[in-house]
Amino acid sequence: MMTAIRHKKLWILPVLTLLLLAADALFLGRDGAIHVDGAGGPFPAFRTESLNGRTVTDEIFAGKTTAVCVWTVRDAEISRAALNHLAAIAEELPENAQFIGLVGDLKIEDDPEKRLTAKAIAADCPAIFPQLLPNDDFMPFLTRLRSAPTVVFIDSAGRLVGQPVVGDEPELVRKEFFRLMKKDSPRNLALRKIQKALL
Repeated sequence: MMTAIRHKKLWILPVLTLLLLAADALFLGRDGAIHVDGAGGPFPAFRTESLNGRTVTDEIFAGKTTAVCVWTVRDAEISRAALNHLAAIAEELPENAQFIGLVGDLKIEDDPEKRLTAKAIAADCPAIFPQLLPNDDFMPFLTRLRSAPTVVFIDSAGRLVGQPVVGDEPELVRKEFFRLMKKDSPRNLALRKIQKALL
């Protein structure tokens, strides 16, 4: 009798596996990038503040390949380490590439003490790159992330591209960033335009 019950419940495992794969498909596009709106995977349009109080919009992506590191005040030590590792990579970047930080658990209206903690974490990073505060504009993107730090890549047209890197993995970030910059080089962009025109 128990064997019959066990066999009847065996169908649950494949169904759960399919459901998990379907859930992943919502988060990941065919190229492995996190997509927000299906094809093209645009990063949400935004207007926000940096930790230093400057106004920043999604125009910051124009003409550059960008790596956005989502980090949290809650995991201060991990975030500090990740930002320092990214700072070393930032020194190798050409002018058409940049890093941006996004403090995932700090909103503009949060208490001043939490903001000071975030500033202290960012100040320990030797490279200076913008550290943005999320507002409601970022929610379609942030609600799809599973952990921090996570680095995502955005092309010069503001689309999510490539493979996100979860955790403090500087070598993976370096490899993916340079791969995408090569793919987004003027020569390769011209070749893609020619291919589109011919096909």
